[in-house]
Amino acid sequence: MEPLGIDREFEELKQNVRELLNFNTFQYKNTYLGRRFASRLRALHIDTYHAYWEILKNDRAEQEKLLEELTINVTEFFRDAPVWSFLQQDVIPTILREKQGKIRIWSAGSSDGKEAYSMAMLFANALQEKNLIGRVEIIGTDIDRDCLTHASAGKYISRPGIIQTDIKKQLSFIVGPERFFDISNDGYQVKSGLKDIVRFEYHDLISGTKKHHFDLILCRNVVIYFTRELQEVLYKDFYEGLNPGGLFVMGKTETLVGASREWFIPYNIKEKIFRKKRENER
Repeated sequence: MEPLGIDREFEELKQNVRELLNFNTFQYKNTYLGRRFASRLRALHIDTYHAYWEILKNDRAEQEKLLEELTINVTEFFRDAPVWSFLQQDVIPTILREKQGKIRIWSAGSSDGKEAYSMAMLFANALQEKNLIGRVEIIGTDIDRDCLTHASAGKYISRPGIIQTDIKKQLSFIVGPERFFDISNDGYQVKSGLKDIVRFEYHDLISGTKKHHFDLILCRNVVIYFTRELQEVLYKDFYEGLNPGGLFVMGKTETLVGASREWFIPYNIKEKIFRKKRENER
């Protein structure tokens, strides 16, 4: 039996979850929350939001499972290959040519770190792995502390028996992944040389301190879950977080909204890459 629709019980659950877990449910789309709540109701074989709340409020394990459900991320190395091809062939050479000092990159909503490490590998290739530490700094942020711990460790373990068909396939985007990983039968460990230019930290896009001075920001498939009002706020934060002429990469299903459409110039519409306007372009 399907859970009740978007009604009084749903709104009460949103409010209760917000207070119990300190997770701001009111800034997410109801359709997104409905799918996540429904997943937990099915797992527990119950059919009302009220019944779910009676379990949730006293069950710490279920609270952790719901938080995991609400912050779930689908991630892989070089996810959406055409985007990474364009970054490799155009964006990175352009940044290296135009930026003389340290290049700063932000992977917002970085989950288990694969996006940040993917970017690090491309810069390592472009620089032939020379002077990486002094030239490139990549920051990955997320609100899921377990993901951040995983990302910082840089150890990626596949399900038994399929390691050579999933992570290996993802890393086929680059030549010689063994340069960046210690590869064993049960996983891939990021080598220290690559880890030296990537760091991970907790950051709440909604209520966290603002970040600045980036040459490239990637926030893909994150803001799509937020309300339009919050999307506008976040796009402004990304705009202000970029250096003049800096680039912003968003998810293929996402789009600029409101005033943000006046702040950025399309750099590659197909791959959803935009450039921050410079002073003389406003």
